Amino acid sequence: MREFQDYVCFSLQAANHQVKKSIAAKMTEISDDQNNMMQSRIIGFIHSRQDQDVFQKDIEELLKIRRSTATGMLNTLEKKGLIERQPVSHDARLKKLVITPKGIEFSKKAVECIQSVERKVRSGLSEEELETFFDVLSKIRKNIEDME
Repeated sequence: MREFQDYVCFSLQAANHQVKKSIAAKMTEISDDQNNMMQSRIIGFIHSRQDQDVFQKDIEELLKIRRSTATGMLNTLEKKGLIERQPVSHDARLKKLVITPKGIEFSKKAVECIQSVERKVRSGLSEEELETFFDVLSKIRKNIEDME
């Protein structure tokens, strides 16, 4: 029988846990909110698409979460003054998500935290090793998608 560390699934999960933990520790430098990792992904997504309309459905698809979960997260971000919901002219029911100046500042700080962890994760790895890693990871993700 294989040892747990010899399973790809468990190795990926362990590495993911370590990375999340490192990012969460770094993120406490900019916010004491326990949910700030997910919030930073949402803010970063909206920030990187300022030239496009971003809607709640986009967040749901990005994070693979239910509408109710996305609504709660977006309500929190709105209360914190990091985003605003604005109506769109072509459909009164739709509200686009717009990052505020406070949200932009948060996003910049979050990116610095993530880049710090990314530098540490990549240290000691060659470009060739990184390319191989991303190729293998892409194949693993495709295998998982084919199972769904």
